[in-house]
Amino acid sequence: MAFDKEQREEERFPVNAGSACVLAAPVSEDFGPVRVKNLSNKGIGLITSKKVEVGALLAVKLANAARKVTKTLLVRVTHATPQAGGSYLIGGTLDPPLTYEELTVFVM
Repeated sequence: MAFDKEQREEERFPVNAGSACVLAAPVSEDFGPVRVKNLSNKGIGLITSKKVEVGALLAVKLANAARKVTKTLLVRVTHATPQAGGSYLIGGTLDPPLTYEELTVFVM
């Protein structure tokens, strides 16, 4: 399918010889509502209705509407602990960690 008009908002540039793609992997489908239980610079606790396998990589988008801030995090799942009522506490590490300033937007 050919396009008559350029669809991009910004011009793209070729990369230099030293640049490479070191990982390209699909992120699984949305698995329903998630609640943030706790957060630190290096980790996060989430409550989900579905179990997530240890070692899975999640893309997690946090938002603070009052401060008009969003942040997308990569979370490596370290545990999936069953909770009362059929939910799961998912614990994971952040890569990269949050800065102190980023953390305070969501916890203070």
